[in-house]
Amino acid sequence: MLARLIVSFAYFLESSKRYKRVKTAIYNLLENPRSKIKPYFDIFIIFLVLLTVSILIYDIEHHLPYHFEVMENIAVSVFIFEWIGRFWISANLRLRIIKYHERKLELEEKPKLSTILKIIFQQKLQYIFSPMSIIDLLAILPTYRPLRILRIFLIFRLFKIFRYTKSLNSFFKVIKDKKFELNFLLLLGLFAVFMSSTIMYVFEGGGENPKIHSFLDTIYWSVITITTVGYGDITPVTLTGKVITVFLVGGGFLILVLSTSVVTNALSEKMSVVREGKVLSQIGKMTNLIVIFGFGRMGQILAAQLKKGHKKFIVVDISDENLEKAKEFDYLYMHADASSYDTVNNIVFKNDVKKVVLTTNNDALNLSILLSIKAKTDKIGIIARANSYENIKKFHIAKADHVIFPYQTVAEVAVEYIGNSVKFDAIDNILVQKESITIDEIDILEGSDYIGKTITQIGLDKLGVTIIAILKESGKEKFVFNPHHHEYRFQKDDSIVLIGEEKDIFKIKDEVARQLL
Repeated sequence: MLARLIVSFAYFLESSKRYKRVKTAIYNLLENPRSKIKPYFDIFIIFLVLLTVSILIYDIEHHLPYHFEVMENIAVSVFIFEWIGRFWISANLRLRIIKYHERKLELEEKPKLSTILKIIFQQKLQYIFSPMSIIDLLAILPTYRPLRILRIFLIFRLFKIFRYTKSLNSFFKVIKDKKFELNFLLLLGLFAVFMSSTIMYVFEGGGENPKIHSFLDTIYWSVITITTVGYGDITPVTLTGKVITVFLVGGGFLILVLSTSVVTNALSEKMSVVREGKVLSQIGKMTNLIVIFGFGRMGQILAAQLKKGHKKFIVVDISDENLEKAKEFDYLYMHADASSYDTVNNIVFKNDVKKVVLTTNNDALNLSILLSIKAKTDKIGIIARANSYENIKKFHIAKADHVIFPYQTVAEVAVEYIGNSVKFDAIDNILVQKESITIDEIDILEGSDYIGKTITQIGLDKLGVTIIAILKESGKEKFVFNPHHHEYRFQKDDSIVLIGEEKDIFKIKDEVARQLL
């Protein structure tokens, strides 16, 4: 009966949108690295940790004012609710119970209460006894003042900061990855300390050296010497002791150098991973992102134009030489292999990407990325560069939204220029010579005040811009060129293509953005 009740409750939770919404909100607050609110919560917790530690230290020799006690109680309450929240989201028990129940149904067996309880307690106990959970619990104990011995756990509140500082977490991960090398150096150091302590005690113990009274004194001397600290409170008096000291100092210096070298090399290896995580976190907060795969000459020109148009974009390339140029121009970039599905997944599918531009000089790579994206979604527009004329058809078959063949484009422009030089000179003068003039597009999204209104009613014709065309999301006509100012009414998902001064276009964009707030 109880087993059936637990299973029914698991199905109820799985069907409850409110439950999932609340749990997702808690997850975003406490654990989700891509959440916009998590960094602020982390800063708040660090502030509370430092505040409560300061209060508890002050309370050791002073009478604690009432308002300080209130602040500490509030902070501890936050710590308790934080632990409860992490305990709640530590495992999706409902899914495990449902999966177990469905497996039993396939076998035509009844679910066992003992197995269900095992699933529940195994997952939750695993979290309770995890290192960070224990630190969180011990950090609460110093508040209980009658037992002053518990104040030793004050240090665990400082350990809580480790959870919220990525730099410290990265450092400890580096130490963990180099555990073999560091353990070897530690073992070597312990052997050197034990051997030198033994020799020192044999030759200078038993009254030979008045400052050495026990074997513990020689261990203390060895540790101080091998770490090159050398307080000078214990010094050798025999020739053997002095020789041992020389070798111990040299060996200690060598161990320290090797340890520093291991950690430094490990950190340099992890810097790219740390930076990649930072970039992914940064682009996770962006909207309407443009991804440029390949940063050759074409990619560099495109990036320059996008930056000029204040567009949000990221450059992805595996060439260090190309990325040095991206770094020089202060572009957002990532050193990654575009042929890897993980790269496409982390950058394109997990973020709000509007367009993808494939500008590498490798058609096979461009086609591979194109197929990877189109196999999962058609909502992302893809502009692909074809380096060979024979491959243009392949890109069209793979459903590229636009295919650019640079050599053909240059030839067509040259032919048109020969017959229509005045037209091209005019466009060149507008777009190149006058840097303040630009062509841009503005999207009319759901909720905009522009929907259902004409150009004249909105007043766009009085803002010094010229509307070239309207790109329609649906209908027979994809483009409406030179729309009638008094007759055409904007619809949801229309895109206005216009030309004008950058400042005027920016004002319109700002107005459209404010309408959606």
